[in-house]
Amino acid sequence: MTTTHQTKRLPSNYQLVYDVVRAQAPGVHAPAGDIYARARALKATLGYSTVYRALDRLCRMGLVLELHLPGMSAALYEQARSGHAHFVCRACGRIEDVDCDVPADAIHSFVKGRDGEVEEIILTVHGRCMSCRQASPPAAESAEGQHRPELS
Repeated sequence: MTTTHQTKRLPSNYQLVYDVVRAQAPGVHAPAGDIYARARALKATLGYSTVYRALDRLCRMGLVLELHLPGMSAALYEQARSGHAHFVCRACGRIEDVDCDVPADAIHSFVKGRDGEVEEIILTVHGRCMSCRQASPPAAESAEGQHRPELS
């Protein structure tokens, strides 16, 4: 996915931003402000707008993934990688990477059959994480005789 040739074409400030995103632990989805703070700690003269321009370019190059989630005012960024989706807990807001094969062929066929064109596939699943479910099960789960099938 990432080639040395792609990153060699980056201006030094953009490379710094990319290095900061790549240094994030797997599964970390950071807002631009956090990326700016970490990059500025490495280069004090770095401007906020430069970080935004770098993130935009890195996303267009396919090196960084930008996530827009309902209820969040700021986009989140992570290093782009294939074969994963995102699980967002509606209760606590935690975002987890889910390693899976996103059904890209099926999505492309579906959209093409409607004369559309797929530009990007980002799969996000919303629900409640195990911790939140254990802390306060919904009434339908806890009611006697009720059973909700588990999604797998």
